Amino acid sequence: MKDYTQFTFDDFMQDEFFIASVLKPNRESVLFWDDFSKKHPDNLADYQKAVRSIQELNKGLLTDDQIRRLWKDIQRSNHKRPAIRKWIYSATAVAAASIALFFIYQLFNTTESKHDVRSFAYNNQPVVEVTETQLIVSDEKSLSLADTETVIHYDSTSLKVTSQETVQEEIATADMSEYNQLIIPKGKRSFLTLSDGTQIWVNSGTRLVYPATFKTDKREIFVDGEIYLHVQPDETRPFIVQTHDLDIQVLGTEFNVQAYETDRQKRVVLKSGFVKVSSNLSKEDFLLHPAEMYETNGARETVTSVDVYNYISWIDGMYLCDRERLDFILTRLSRYYGKEITVNEKAAALKCTGKLDLKENLDEVLNILKYIVQIEYTRENNHYSVTFKP
Repeated sequence: MKDYTQFTFDDFMQDEFFIASVLKPNRESVLFWDDFSKKHPDNLADYQKAVRSIQELNKGLLTDDQIRRLWKDIQRSNHKRPAIRKWIYSATAVAAASIALFFIYQLFNTTESKHDVRSFAYNNQPVVEVTETQLIVSDEKSLSLADTETVIHYDSTSLKVTSQETVQEEIATADMSEYNQLIIPKGKRSFLTLSDGTQIWVNSGTRLVYPATFKTDKREIFVDGEIYLHVQPDETRPFIVQTHDLDIQVLGTEFNVQAYETDRQKRVVLKSGFVKVSSNLSKEDFLLHPAEMYETNGARETVTSVDVYNYISWIDGMYLCDRERLDFILTRLSRYYGKEITVNEKAAALKCTGKLDLKENLDEVLNILKYIVQIEYTRENNHYSVTFKP
């Protein structure tokens, strides 16, 4: 029943419910703070600053059990001192504990940062562009998959890779490194089931980094590209999708992430549930409801209502566009089919609305585009050139 509209930054930083909502959000707290942020903008800046501060202060901190054990040690130490000097020893113990916690935090956070999924992704980028799907499970073990579409399934003990309804290989999880990498070249796609049951559709030209088995307190993956996720609910382990610019946190939901590092435009489209998008660009958080899209072009961020299927239809082999620029459409088609497509400036700015069947070959798709907008194209080997047709 507190009046959070009157809270300052310091008030938020000392409020137990607020802190718990940031560190261990649930459906009720997410709804509460979303409603607060929409209705009470006067102290919204203090609220958002406090959210970021709590998140930064708790990165890599000790677990609740470790803190409780440390506090019990302090209390036991205090009980052994004479009562008249108890407050002195208590203050000294707390000060010593604070210093110890600081150094432990620095050590723990440094170690943790070296082993988190984003750091691993940055330090283990492929040096050459691949033409076949690559599944890298350790320094010594990787699979090269020639098929256009592959199915990969993790469980508690093993990994199975299926192609054309044939199990190609099974690998014990004991033989895997902490993080696995799935690299999908242009013209290929994959369907992946993670160890927790989360399902991921992986689009062309995407690199996905994830653990073979998740930690006990959280589930984190990294993506450079486009994926559609059906996250298995687990309130004790939030699911976090990291990209180069964004963190997307969920409990259990379905949503699409389009975040190619080479593209200025990044999108998160929510089908069901709730997601929180944390932006490295503005240092702000955006809470999405179903049928909403977060979008950024590197300078501006927006949240709008959308027809979700227009953005996830690629998992069904379709492409629905609604007044999309032609150059954006052709970039997606280039990745999907694994062909090089160039477009001149006048044709690039044309807006398109319609439906493309991606199960057709690229020439047939471009012929359909010719009926939608004023273009023509030429083909030389695997290179397509699209120009404006007056």
